[in-house]
Amino acid sequence: MIKKILIVSVFITSLISCEKDCDYPLDENPNGEKSSISLEKPIIYENSVELNWTVSNDSITSFNVVRVNGVIDDSYYSSSNTIATNLDNETLSFIDEEVPYTPVISYQIQGLIPNADNPYYSKIIYSNIIEYKRDISLIEFETDDIIYYQKKDQILFINRNDGLVKAYNFKTKEETDFDFNSGVGFCSLYFGNQKDELLVPREDGWLYIYNAENFELIEQIKISAFSIISSVIKDNIIFNCTSTSDEPMVVINRNTKEVISKLTRYGDESRRLEIIPNTNTELFSVNSDEISYYNYDSNGNLVSRKFKDPWDSEYAISSQYKIIPNSKKFICAPLGNIFNNTISYVNGLPRGDLKFSDFIINDDGSKVLAACSNNKSIEVYNLNNLSHIETISTKGYPYRIFYNNGILIIISKSSASNNYYSTTNGFIIEEINFSFE
Repeated sequence: MIKKILIVSVFITSLISCEKDCDYPLDENPNGEKSSISLEKPIIYENSVELNWTVSNDSITSFNVVRVNGVIDDSYYSSSNTIATNLDNETLSFIDEEVPYTPVISYQIQGLIPNADNPYYSKIIYSNIIEYKRDISLIEFETDDIIYYQKKDQILFINRNDGLVKAYNFKTKEETDFDFNSGVGFCSLYFGNQKDELLVPREDGWLYIYNAENFELIEQIKISAFSIISSVIKDNIIFNCTSTSDEPMVVINRNTKEVISKLTRYGDESRRLEIIPNTNTELFSVNSDEISYYNYDSNGNLVSRKFKDPWDSEYAISSQYKIIPNSKKFICAPLGNIFNNTISYVNGLPRGDLKFSDFIINDDGSKVLAACSNNKSIEVYNLNNLSHIETISTKGYPYRIFYNNGILIIISKSSASNNYYSTTNGFIIEEINFSFE
């Protein structure tokens, strides 16, 4: 008991908890019936929350514990909010060992009593609501892609379907919203000209190029009659992947705006393109179904192409992947599988049941940091022998990770997910010191 009191005293300064100001008295449930359950102020530990309650109704047969990320309202009642069920009527406490890392968490206890009108369904009595609040910054923005613009300490949260961007400065907390006025593909940064540029492929077949520092439009280029999924630039040659197999790859001369070459009816559509560094010019294109490798000459004409459907060999992939420096290989979510430019499976990270959402690789390609979408951790591996080096614990479930001068910038979700690529709302930002040495 002494130990518990000491622990509470350490963390009590970080707790802001209250009984929610309800529209009904605390001794009544939302239906106006008398509630006999009084939920007390929570006890806060480092990684858990202890709930205790008192009861003055002998008819209660069991309890459910409800937890909601945010404020409880009339729409919260669902099975996903119930974190403990069928606690017997003598159990008047519960410790939440999986507290989401989010600014506001609400708890409520449900007491079940027999229903004389329908013996198959119990009546529910609701306790008062307790809110546990913490000083945590939360980015609430429907997002399915994220870009880190290091020069301005900005994280660009992108809603591709609606063509919306929230630029968030994680140092000043300043937010800037921008509307592309079109659904967009995978946006990317380009640093080849005097200005840093943001490439925005659009669903109307155009590529818009913006000044990355202020979102001023620099140039707009018509690429195709079909949606553009991804665009990358090398030496004023623009490589574009479209949404159709009729012309899945379109190569444009940026200066003349003329088409240099096209692929037709190859089934390479709807992929995310990346140029392999230090090549002239080789690319990977990847989505959740297929992988392709392209070798173009310096003028943008196709020299060779390799293709593979990874499901043939049962190696799951996604469009979230990173090219390994000093190699012609890439590693991809969710399984950490590694492929090379012959589109052959090379090997994969030893992961157990972990699912990966993103990767950071050091400059010489010897180490990889793998963000876990279903665990509060970033796992560090040796890419030369695929041995596990260490685990970096996080407060949330990493969605995207970035690296800047010894600092890991982690964009996390408050709950675990096996879905490594989806539209997500509600992110927290963590910073952790880390060195690749």
